Amino acid sequence: MGKSRQVSGQGHDEQVKLEDLLRRDHSLNGGMLFGLRGFIVEVQARGVQVLRKPKPWREAVDISGMAGVAVREAISRISAAFTKYAIPEPRVAIQINLTPAGLWKQGTWLDLPLAIIMLQASGYLPDLPETVEGDFVLVGEIGLHGEIRRVPGVLSIADAARPEQTLIVPAGNERECALIAAKSDRRRCRVAAVSTLEEVIDFFKGQRKLENVLREEIRFEPVGDKPLDFGRIKGQKRAKEAAVIAVAGGHNLLLIGPPGEGKSTLARAMAGIMPRLTAEEKVELTRIYSAAGLLNADGVVVSYRPFRAVHHTASKQALLGGGAEVIRPGEVTLAHLGILFLDELPEFRRDALEALREPVESGEVTISRAKVTATYPARFTLVAAMNPCPCGYYPGESCTCNVQKVKSYQGKISGPLLDRIDMQVEMESLSLEERFSEVTDGQSPRLRQQVQAARDRQSRRFAGTSIPYNAAIPAGHIQDFCRFSTAGLEHFKQVVGDSKISTRLTDRLAKVALTLADLDGADEIDVPHVDRAASFVVGGREILRK
Repeated sequence: MGKSRQVSGQGHDEQVKLEDLLRRDHSLNGGMLFGLRGFIVEVQARGVQVLRKPKPWREAVDISGMAGVAVREAISRISAAFTKYAIPEPRVAIQINLTPAGLWKQGTWLDLPLAIIMLQASGYLPDLPETVEGDFVLVGEIGLHGEIRRVPGVLSIADAARPEQTLIVPAGNERECALIAAKSDRRRCRVAAVSTLEEVIDFFKGQRKLENVLREEIRFEPVGDKPLDFGRIKGQKRAKEAAVIAVAGGHNLLLIGPPGEGKSTLARAMAGIMPRLTAEEKVELTRIYSAAGLLNADGVVVSYRPFRAVHHTASKQALLGGGAEVIRPGEVTLAHLGILFLDELPEFRRDALEALREPVESGEVTISRAKVTATYPARFTLVAAMNPCPCGYYPGESCTCNVQKVKSYQGKISGPLLDRIDMQVEMESLSLEERFSEVTDGQSPRLRQQVQAARDRQSRRFAGTSIPYNAAIPAGHIQDFCRFSTAGLEHFKQVVGDSKISTRLTDRLAKVALTLADLDGADEIDVPHVDRAASFVVGGREILRK
């Protein structure tokens, strides 16, 4: 009888312990990416019912708070990892809630905090004291074997964390997170790197310390393609001049000419004469490329202006970005602060070209899906290239196209898109002498200095506004910023009247003329600036009417 009472007493004690789990509050911080922005997600959990017998984790755990498919599937991956560590099945039903409730939770960023809070709610792990449980942000994907895998976008998550919080992230993400310490208000933040779920479990048991990787100096490596030097481009004096003007004022450019005469080479070199990236711009681009999953190694920083060459078969989604639950950045965002190059422009799908009108005009792109909407930056310089006709040699003697074919080919480009391309320039076939001329390296640094001087003038001009450069002056404000000399204004009016161009094209002519004045270091737009601008803005459109 004594033995029977003892067993009964043990069962009662176990029941009391399980019921005590139902009275405990559990909260942890996780991090996730939405668009390019990082969010801190509070992961709450509690036991809600004592089970008659242990249940598999997949059956015992329920998640609320707008959890997407990937978040719900995490329970299966996590339970498989628990099996490896011989963690027993839960004796209580567990309810997990993710806040803020209005944010759609997707991806695998929340695997790690979900795993830890499941163990806390089941009684396997102790809770951290309330005074310190908010000091940690856990991020990471958990594999079936308990490994913690790298995730994209941790730099944005680090930016969303409070300065005093410690980020527990996958090994291989820690150096990217460390970039945030470069900000003056984040120098007290801490970053810990973990490779397995077991390491984090031991930390919460109090059996392991997590080292702050920021205690030691972290070296970052530049990533990105070094642009071609302008001195490598033979001939094409007029096209080079147009390229410098385009970069100096942020103007979009269309290159027209026969195949094989350097259109793509010139476009690629343009990124090398743009102003060098500032520290803030490097961080912004690194966040974008991290969110897109394009950083193949930890501790790399995007250090060169992007050059994105898009094939004409690209879809609208590839250009703008998209996805089902996780909206990935498209080419217009990957080209942010750099060059977006569209070769063989007439061959692009009509809907893809029409979709470019929004980012070209506003400098950002908004993507809407059934459950999510994301807005990405897309302030790029558009450089497009095309042959004048299907065979490429119109109007030369080698051309095999009739007039109707030429018109049909050129008509593939919509008028509204052409109206948003400030400058057009024709590239001629190289002469024999030009083809065999020597190249001269070192031209790009000199041209970059000219561009930087022009951009510095624009920075002073637009101080206190959101206008980044001349090409972005909004409609209705041209007269506020474009100062003409008396002779320059009269000549400008004459050019506009003679050419019968639209109001939008008139504005673009004024903005290109302003950039030419900036390159000359002039405070006013004069007659020569108007003439040179007109040759690219007005005269350029005559190329497609030959």
